[in-house]
Amino acid sequence: MVGILSFLTIFTITILITKLVASIFLDEWMVSILPRGVAPGISLTLRIVLIGAGNVATHFAFALKKSRHNIVQVFSRSINNAQKLAKIINAKAIDHLSDIEHHADLYIIAVSDNAIETILSSVNFNTKKVVHTAGSIPLSIFSQGIENAGVLYPFQTFSKERELDFSEVPLCIEANNTGFELFLMKLAKQLSGNVRKLNSEQRKYLHLSGVFACNFVNYLYHIAGNILDEKKIDRKILFPLIKETAQKIEKLTPVQAQTGPALRNDTKSLKKHLDLLTSKPEYQEIYKWFSKEIYKTATEKQIK
Repeated sequence: MVGILSFLTIFTITILITKLVASIFLDEWMVSILPRGVAPGISLTLRIVLIGAGNVATHFAFALKKSRHNIVQVFSRSINNAQKLAKIINAKAIDHLSDIEHHADLYIIAVSDNAIETILSSVNFNTKKVVHTAGSIPLSIFSQGIENAGVLYPFQTFSKERELDFSEVPLCIEANNTGFELFLMKLAKQLSGNVRKLNSEQRKYLHLSGVFACNFVNYLYHIAGNILDEKKIDRKILFPLIKETAQKIEKLTPVQAQTGPALRNDTKSLKKHLDLLTSKPEYQEIYKWFSKEIYKTATEKQIK
């Protein structure tokens, strides 16, 4: 028992000393080795203005609140949306950009890509710390007059109605100076155990890949569900198949995990499926394209 207590005491003192030294010297290497939640330099509560009340903003709000930061304002063009989120996190709801307070520690712009430029042209962020959360919008959207500008991009699909573990969400950061980059690294490590530095060029390709891996796949779920609905088959029967398909690529490459009639070039099965889609020519075109590409890829990789 004495040995265990001694070990715990030494471990605690080591963490505290490491945290103190990292805070003093702002050493990024130290930030990278600290456990999540022990990020130096942000031990105090940040006062944050959240610009946006949609899916991304809502999940950021919950994660920040969980990490004991204080969201002082929530802005939305819809005061109802702002009030709904603000009530949950005990913040003030506003629907006019002119009402944004000027002395927050951080301003997070979590709005649609098209609205970011409007926000930036309406609020003077020159002496403030400000980030946007968009994957496809470059850091260069911020004017050079802003001292501390950056990106805090969560690579995940969000819906207000669905809870998720934000600590598993990949957070991609970028900043216009090393000091603010370190600040964002520390904050991100409080929110997630998966934090990466990506520049704007890398991030736009990450965003593109996400559209293929998530948005397009989700639309295919929609098609599959519609096909079952027409024949009065419960679409929940798809869930085990969807789950196993997703889990397989954690162990196998997508090419290795591929199965089905297109892979085998089973022309009889392919024709039967196309005949079933006669009333849905748009689905037929999708089916043909995917089948062609699956077989082509299989042939190139010689896995048939």
